[in-house]
Amino acid sequence: MSASTSSSNSASNSSSAVSSGTVDGAGPGDRGPGAALRGGGPGHQGPGDLTLTSIVLFTLGAYGVAAGAATGQEAVVAVGVFAFTLFVVGILWPICSLARASVSVVGPTDATVGDSVELRIRVAAHASRLDVRALDPPGVWCRTAAPADGRLPHTATRRGVFRSVRIQLRTSAPLGVFVRTRTVRVALPAPIVVAPRPSVASAVLQPVPDERVTSGAALLVRGGGDTVRTVRPYAPGDPARLVHWPTSARRGEIVVREYEPPPALGVALVVDLRGPAPEVAASLAAGIGTATLAAGGVVWCGTFEDGQPVGEQVADARDLGRRLARATPGPSPEPPDGWATKVVHA
Repeated sequence: MSASTSSSNSASNSSSAVSSGTVDGAGPGDRGPGAALRGGGPGHQGPGDLTLTSIVLFTLGAYGVAAGAATGQEAVVAVGVFAFTLFVVGILWPICSLARASVSVVGPTDATVGDSVELRIRVAAHASRLDVRALDPPGVWCRTAAPADGRLPHTATRRGVFRSVRIQLRTSAPLGVFVRTRTVRVALPAPIVVAPRPSVASAVLQPVPDERVTSGAALLVRGGGDTVRTVRPYAPGDPARLVHWPTSARRGEIVVREYEPPPALGVALVVDLRGPAPEVAASLAAGIGTATLAAGGVVWCGTFEDGQPVGEQVADARDLGRRLARATPGPSPEPPDGWATKVVHA
């Protein structure tokens, strides 16, 4: 599927981490910034998984109790009971460890689809061996000992504004009898705004009304205009080509021409995500807007955000990315009068 434009001119393996209590990766809805599907996720559905060690302990316990009771050998019964005790403790310990675990995460405020972002994570728990990874999409397992704090790598694969991430914890400590897995949703102190990755596009530089350009915005200036506004006395630094010699000779002093400033150039982007390919359209709009801003032009962006049309001039490429990250399918506002308009359809 592809987006279209129209224009008009209106003028999973475990990886070891750094020890000593640190976690280091070797890696619009409130799913994580990498969420690709709304309903999936590899969260563990059961309480956990038994290991080969658990089978050995259970078999040893059952045999010891049965054989000892049959032969009257108390030592064999004691071995069986001890094996059963280790079996039960090995199951309950990781369950209790993760039940009391708490996780906090801090992420970057801005990212672009496809970026590898770094999540600062802190795990408050008591486990001599703990595996941690971010979900949506699932990253690599990073091994540490809790409590711990460090970094988790994560890939942003979806545009949007994300206020929480999903973190998965896994441990079988201390006996390796039972692997307990727990998935927690962690609220972020500040949302991660993931902008679309700009596609390759050409800048659109058309004259726009100066009175509609926000003060302080970057304007395309390719030298002076063609219309002479007035002449004034020469000032140090004025180029020699601006000297108006006839007037200078008549007045007996050097005067230079002062031209009207050139018109501001730019484009009004109207982004309509109501269609089969909203992400392609968002990337195309980002590409046009970024190229126009890089060329020194100004960009007005019209989107549908938070349930209402929003139309404003963007300050820079970062501001444009944030606008497009918040954009959702819906009616966009009308472009301002006099602006060359590029409509991007999903």
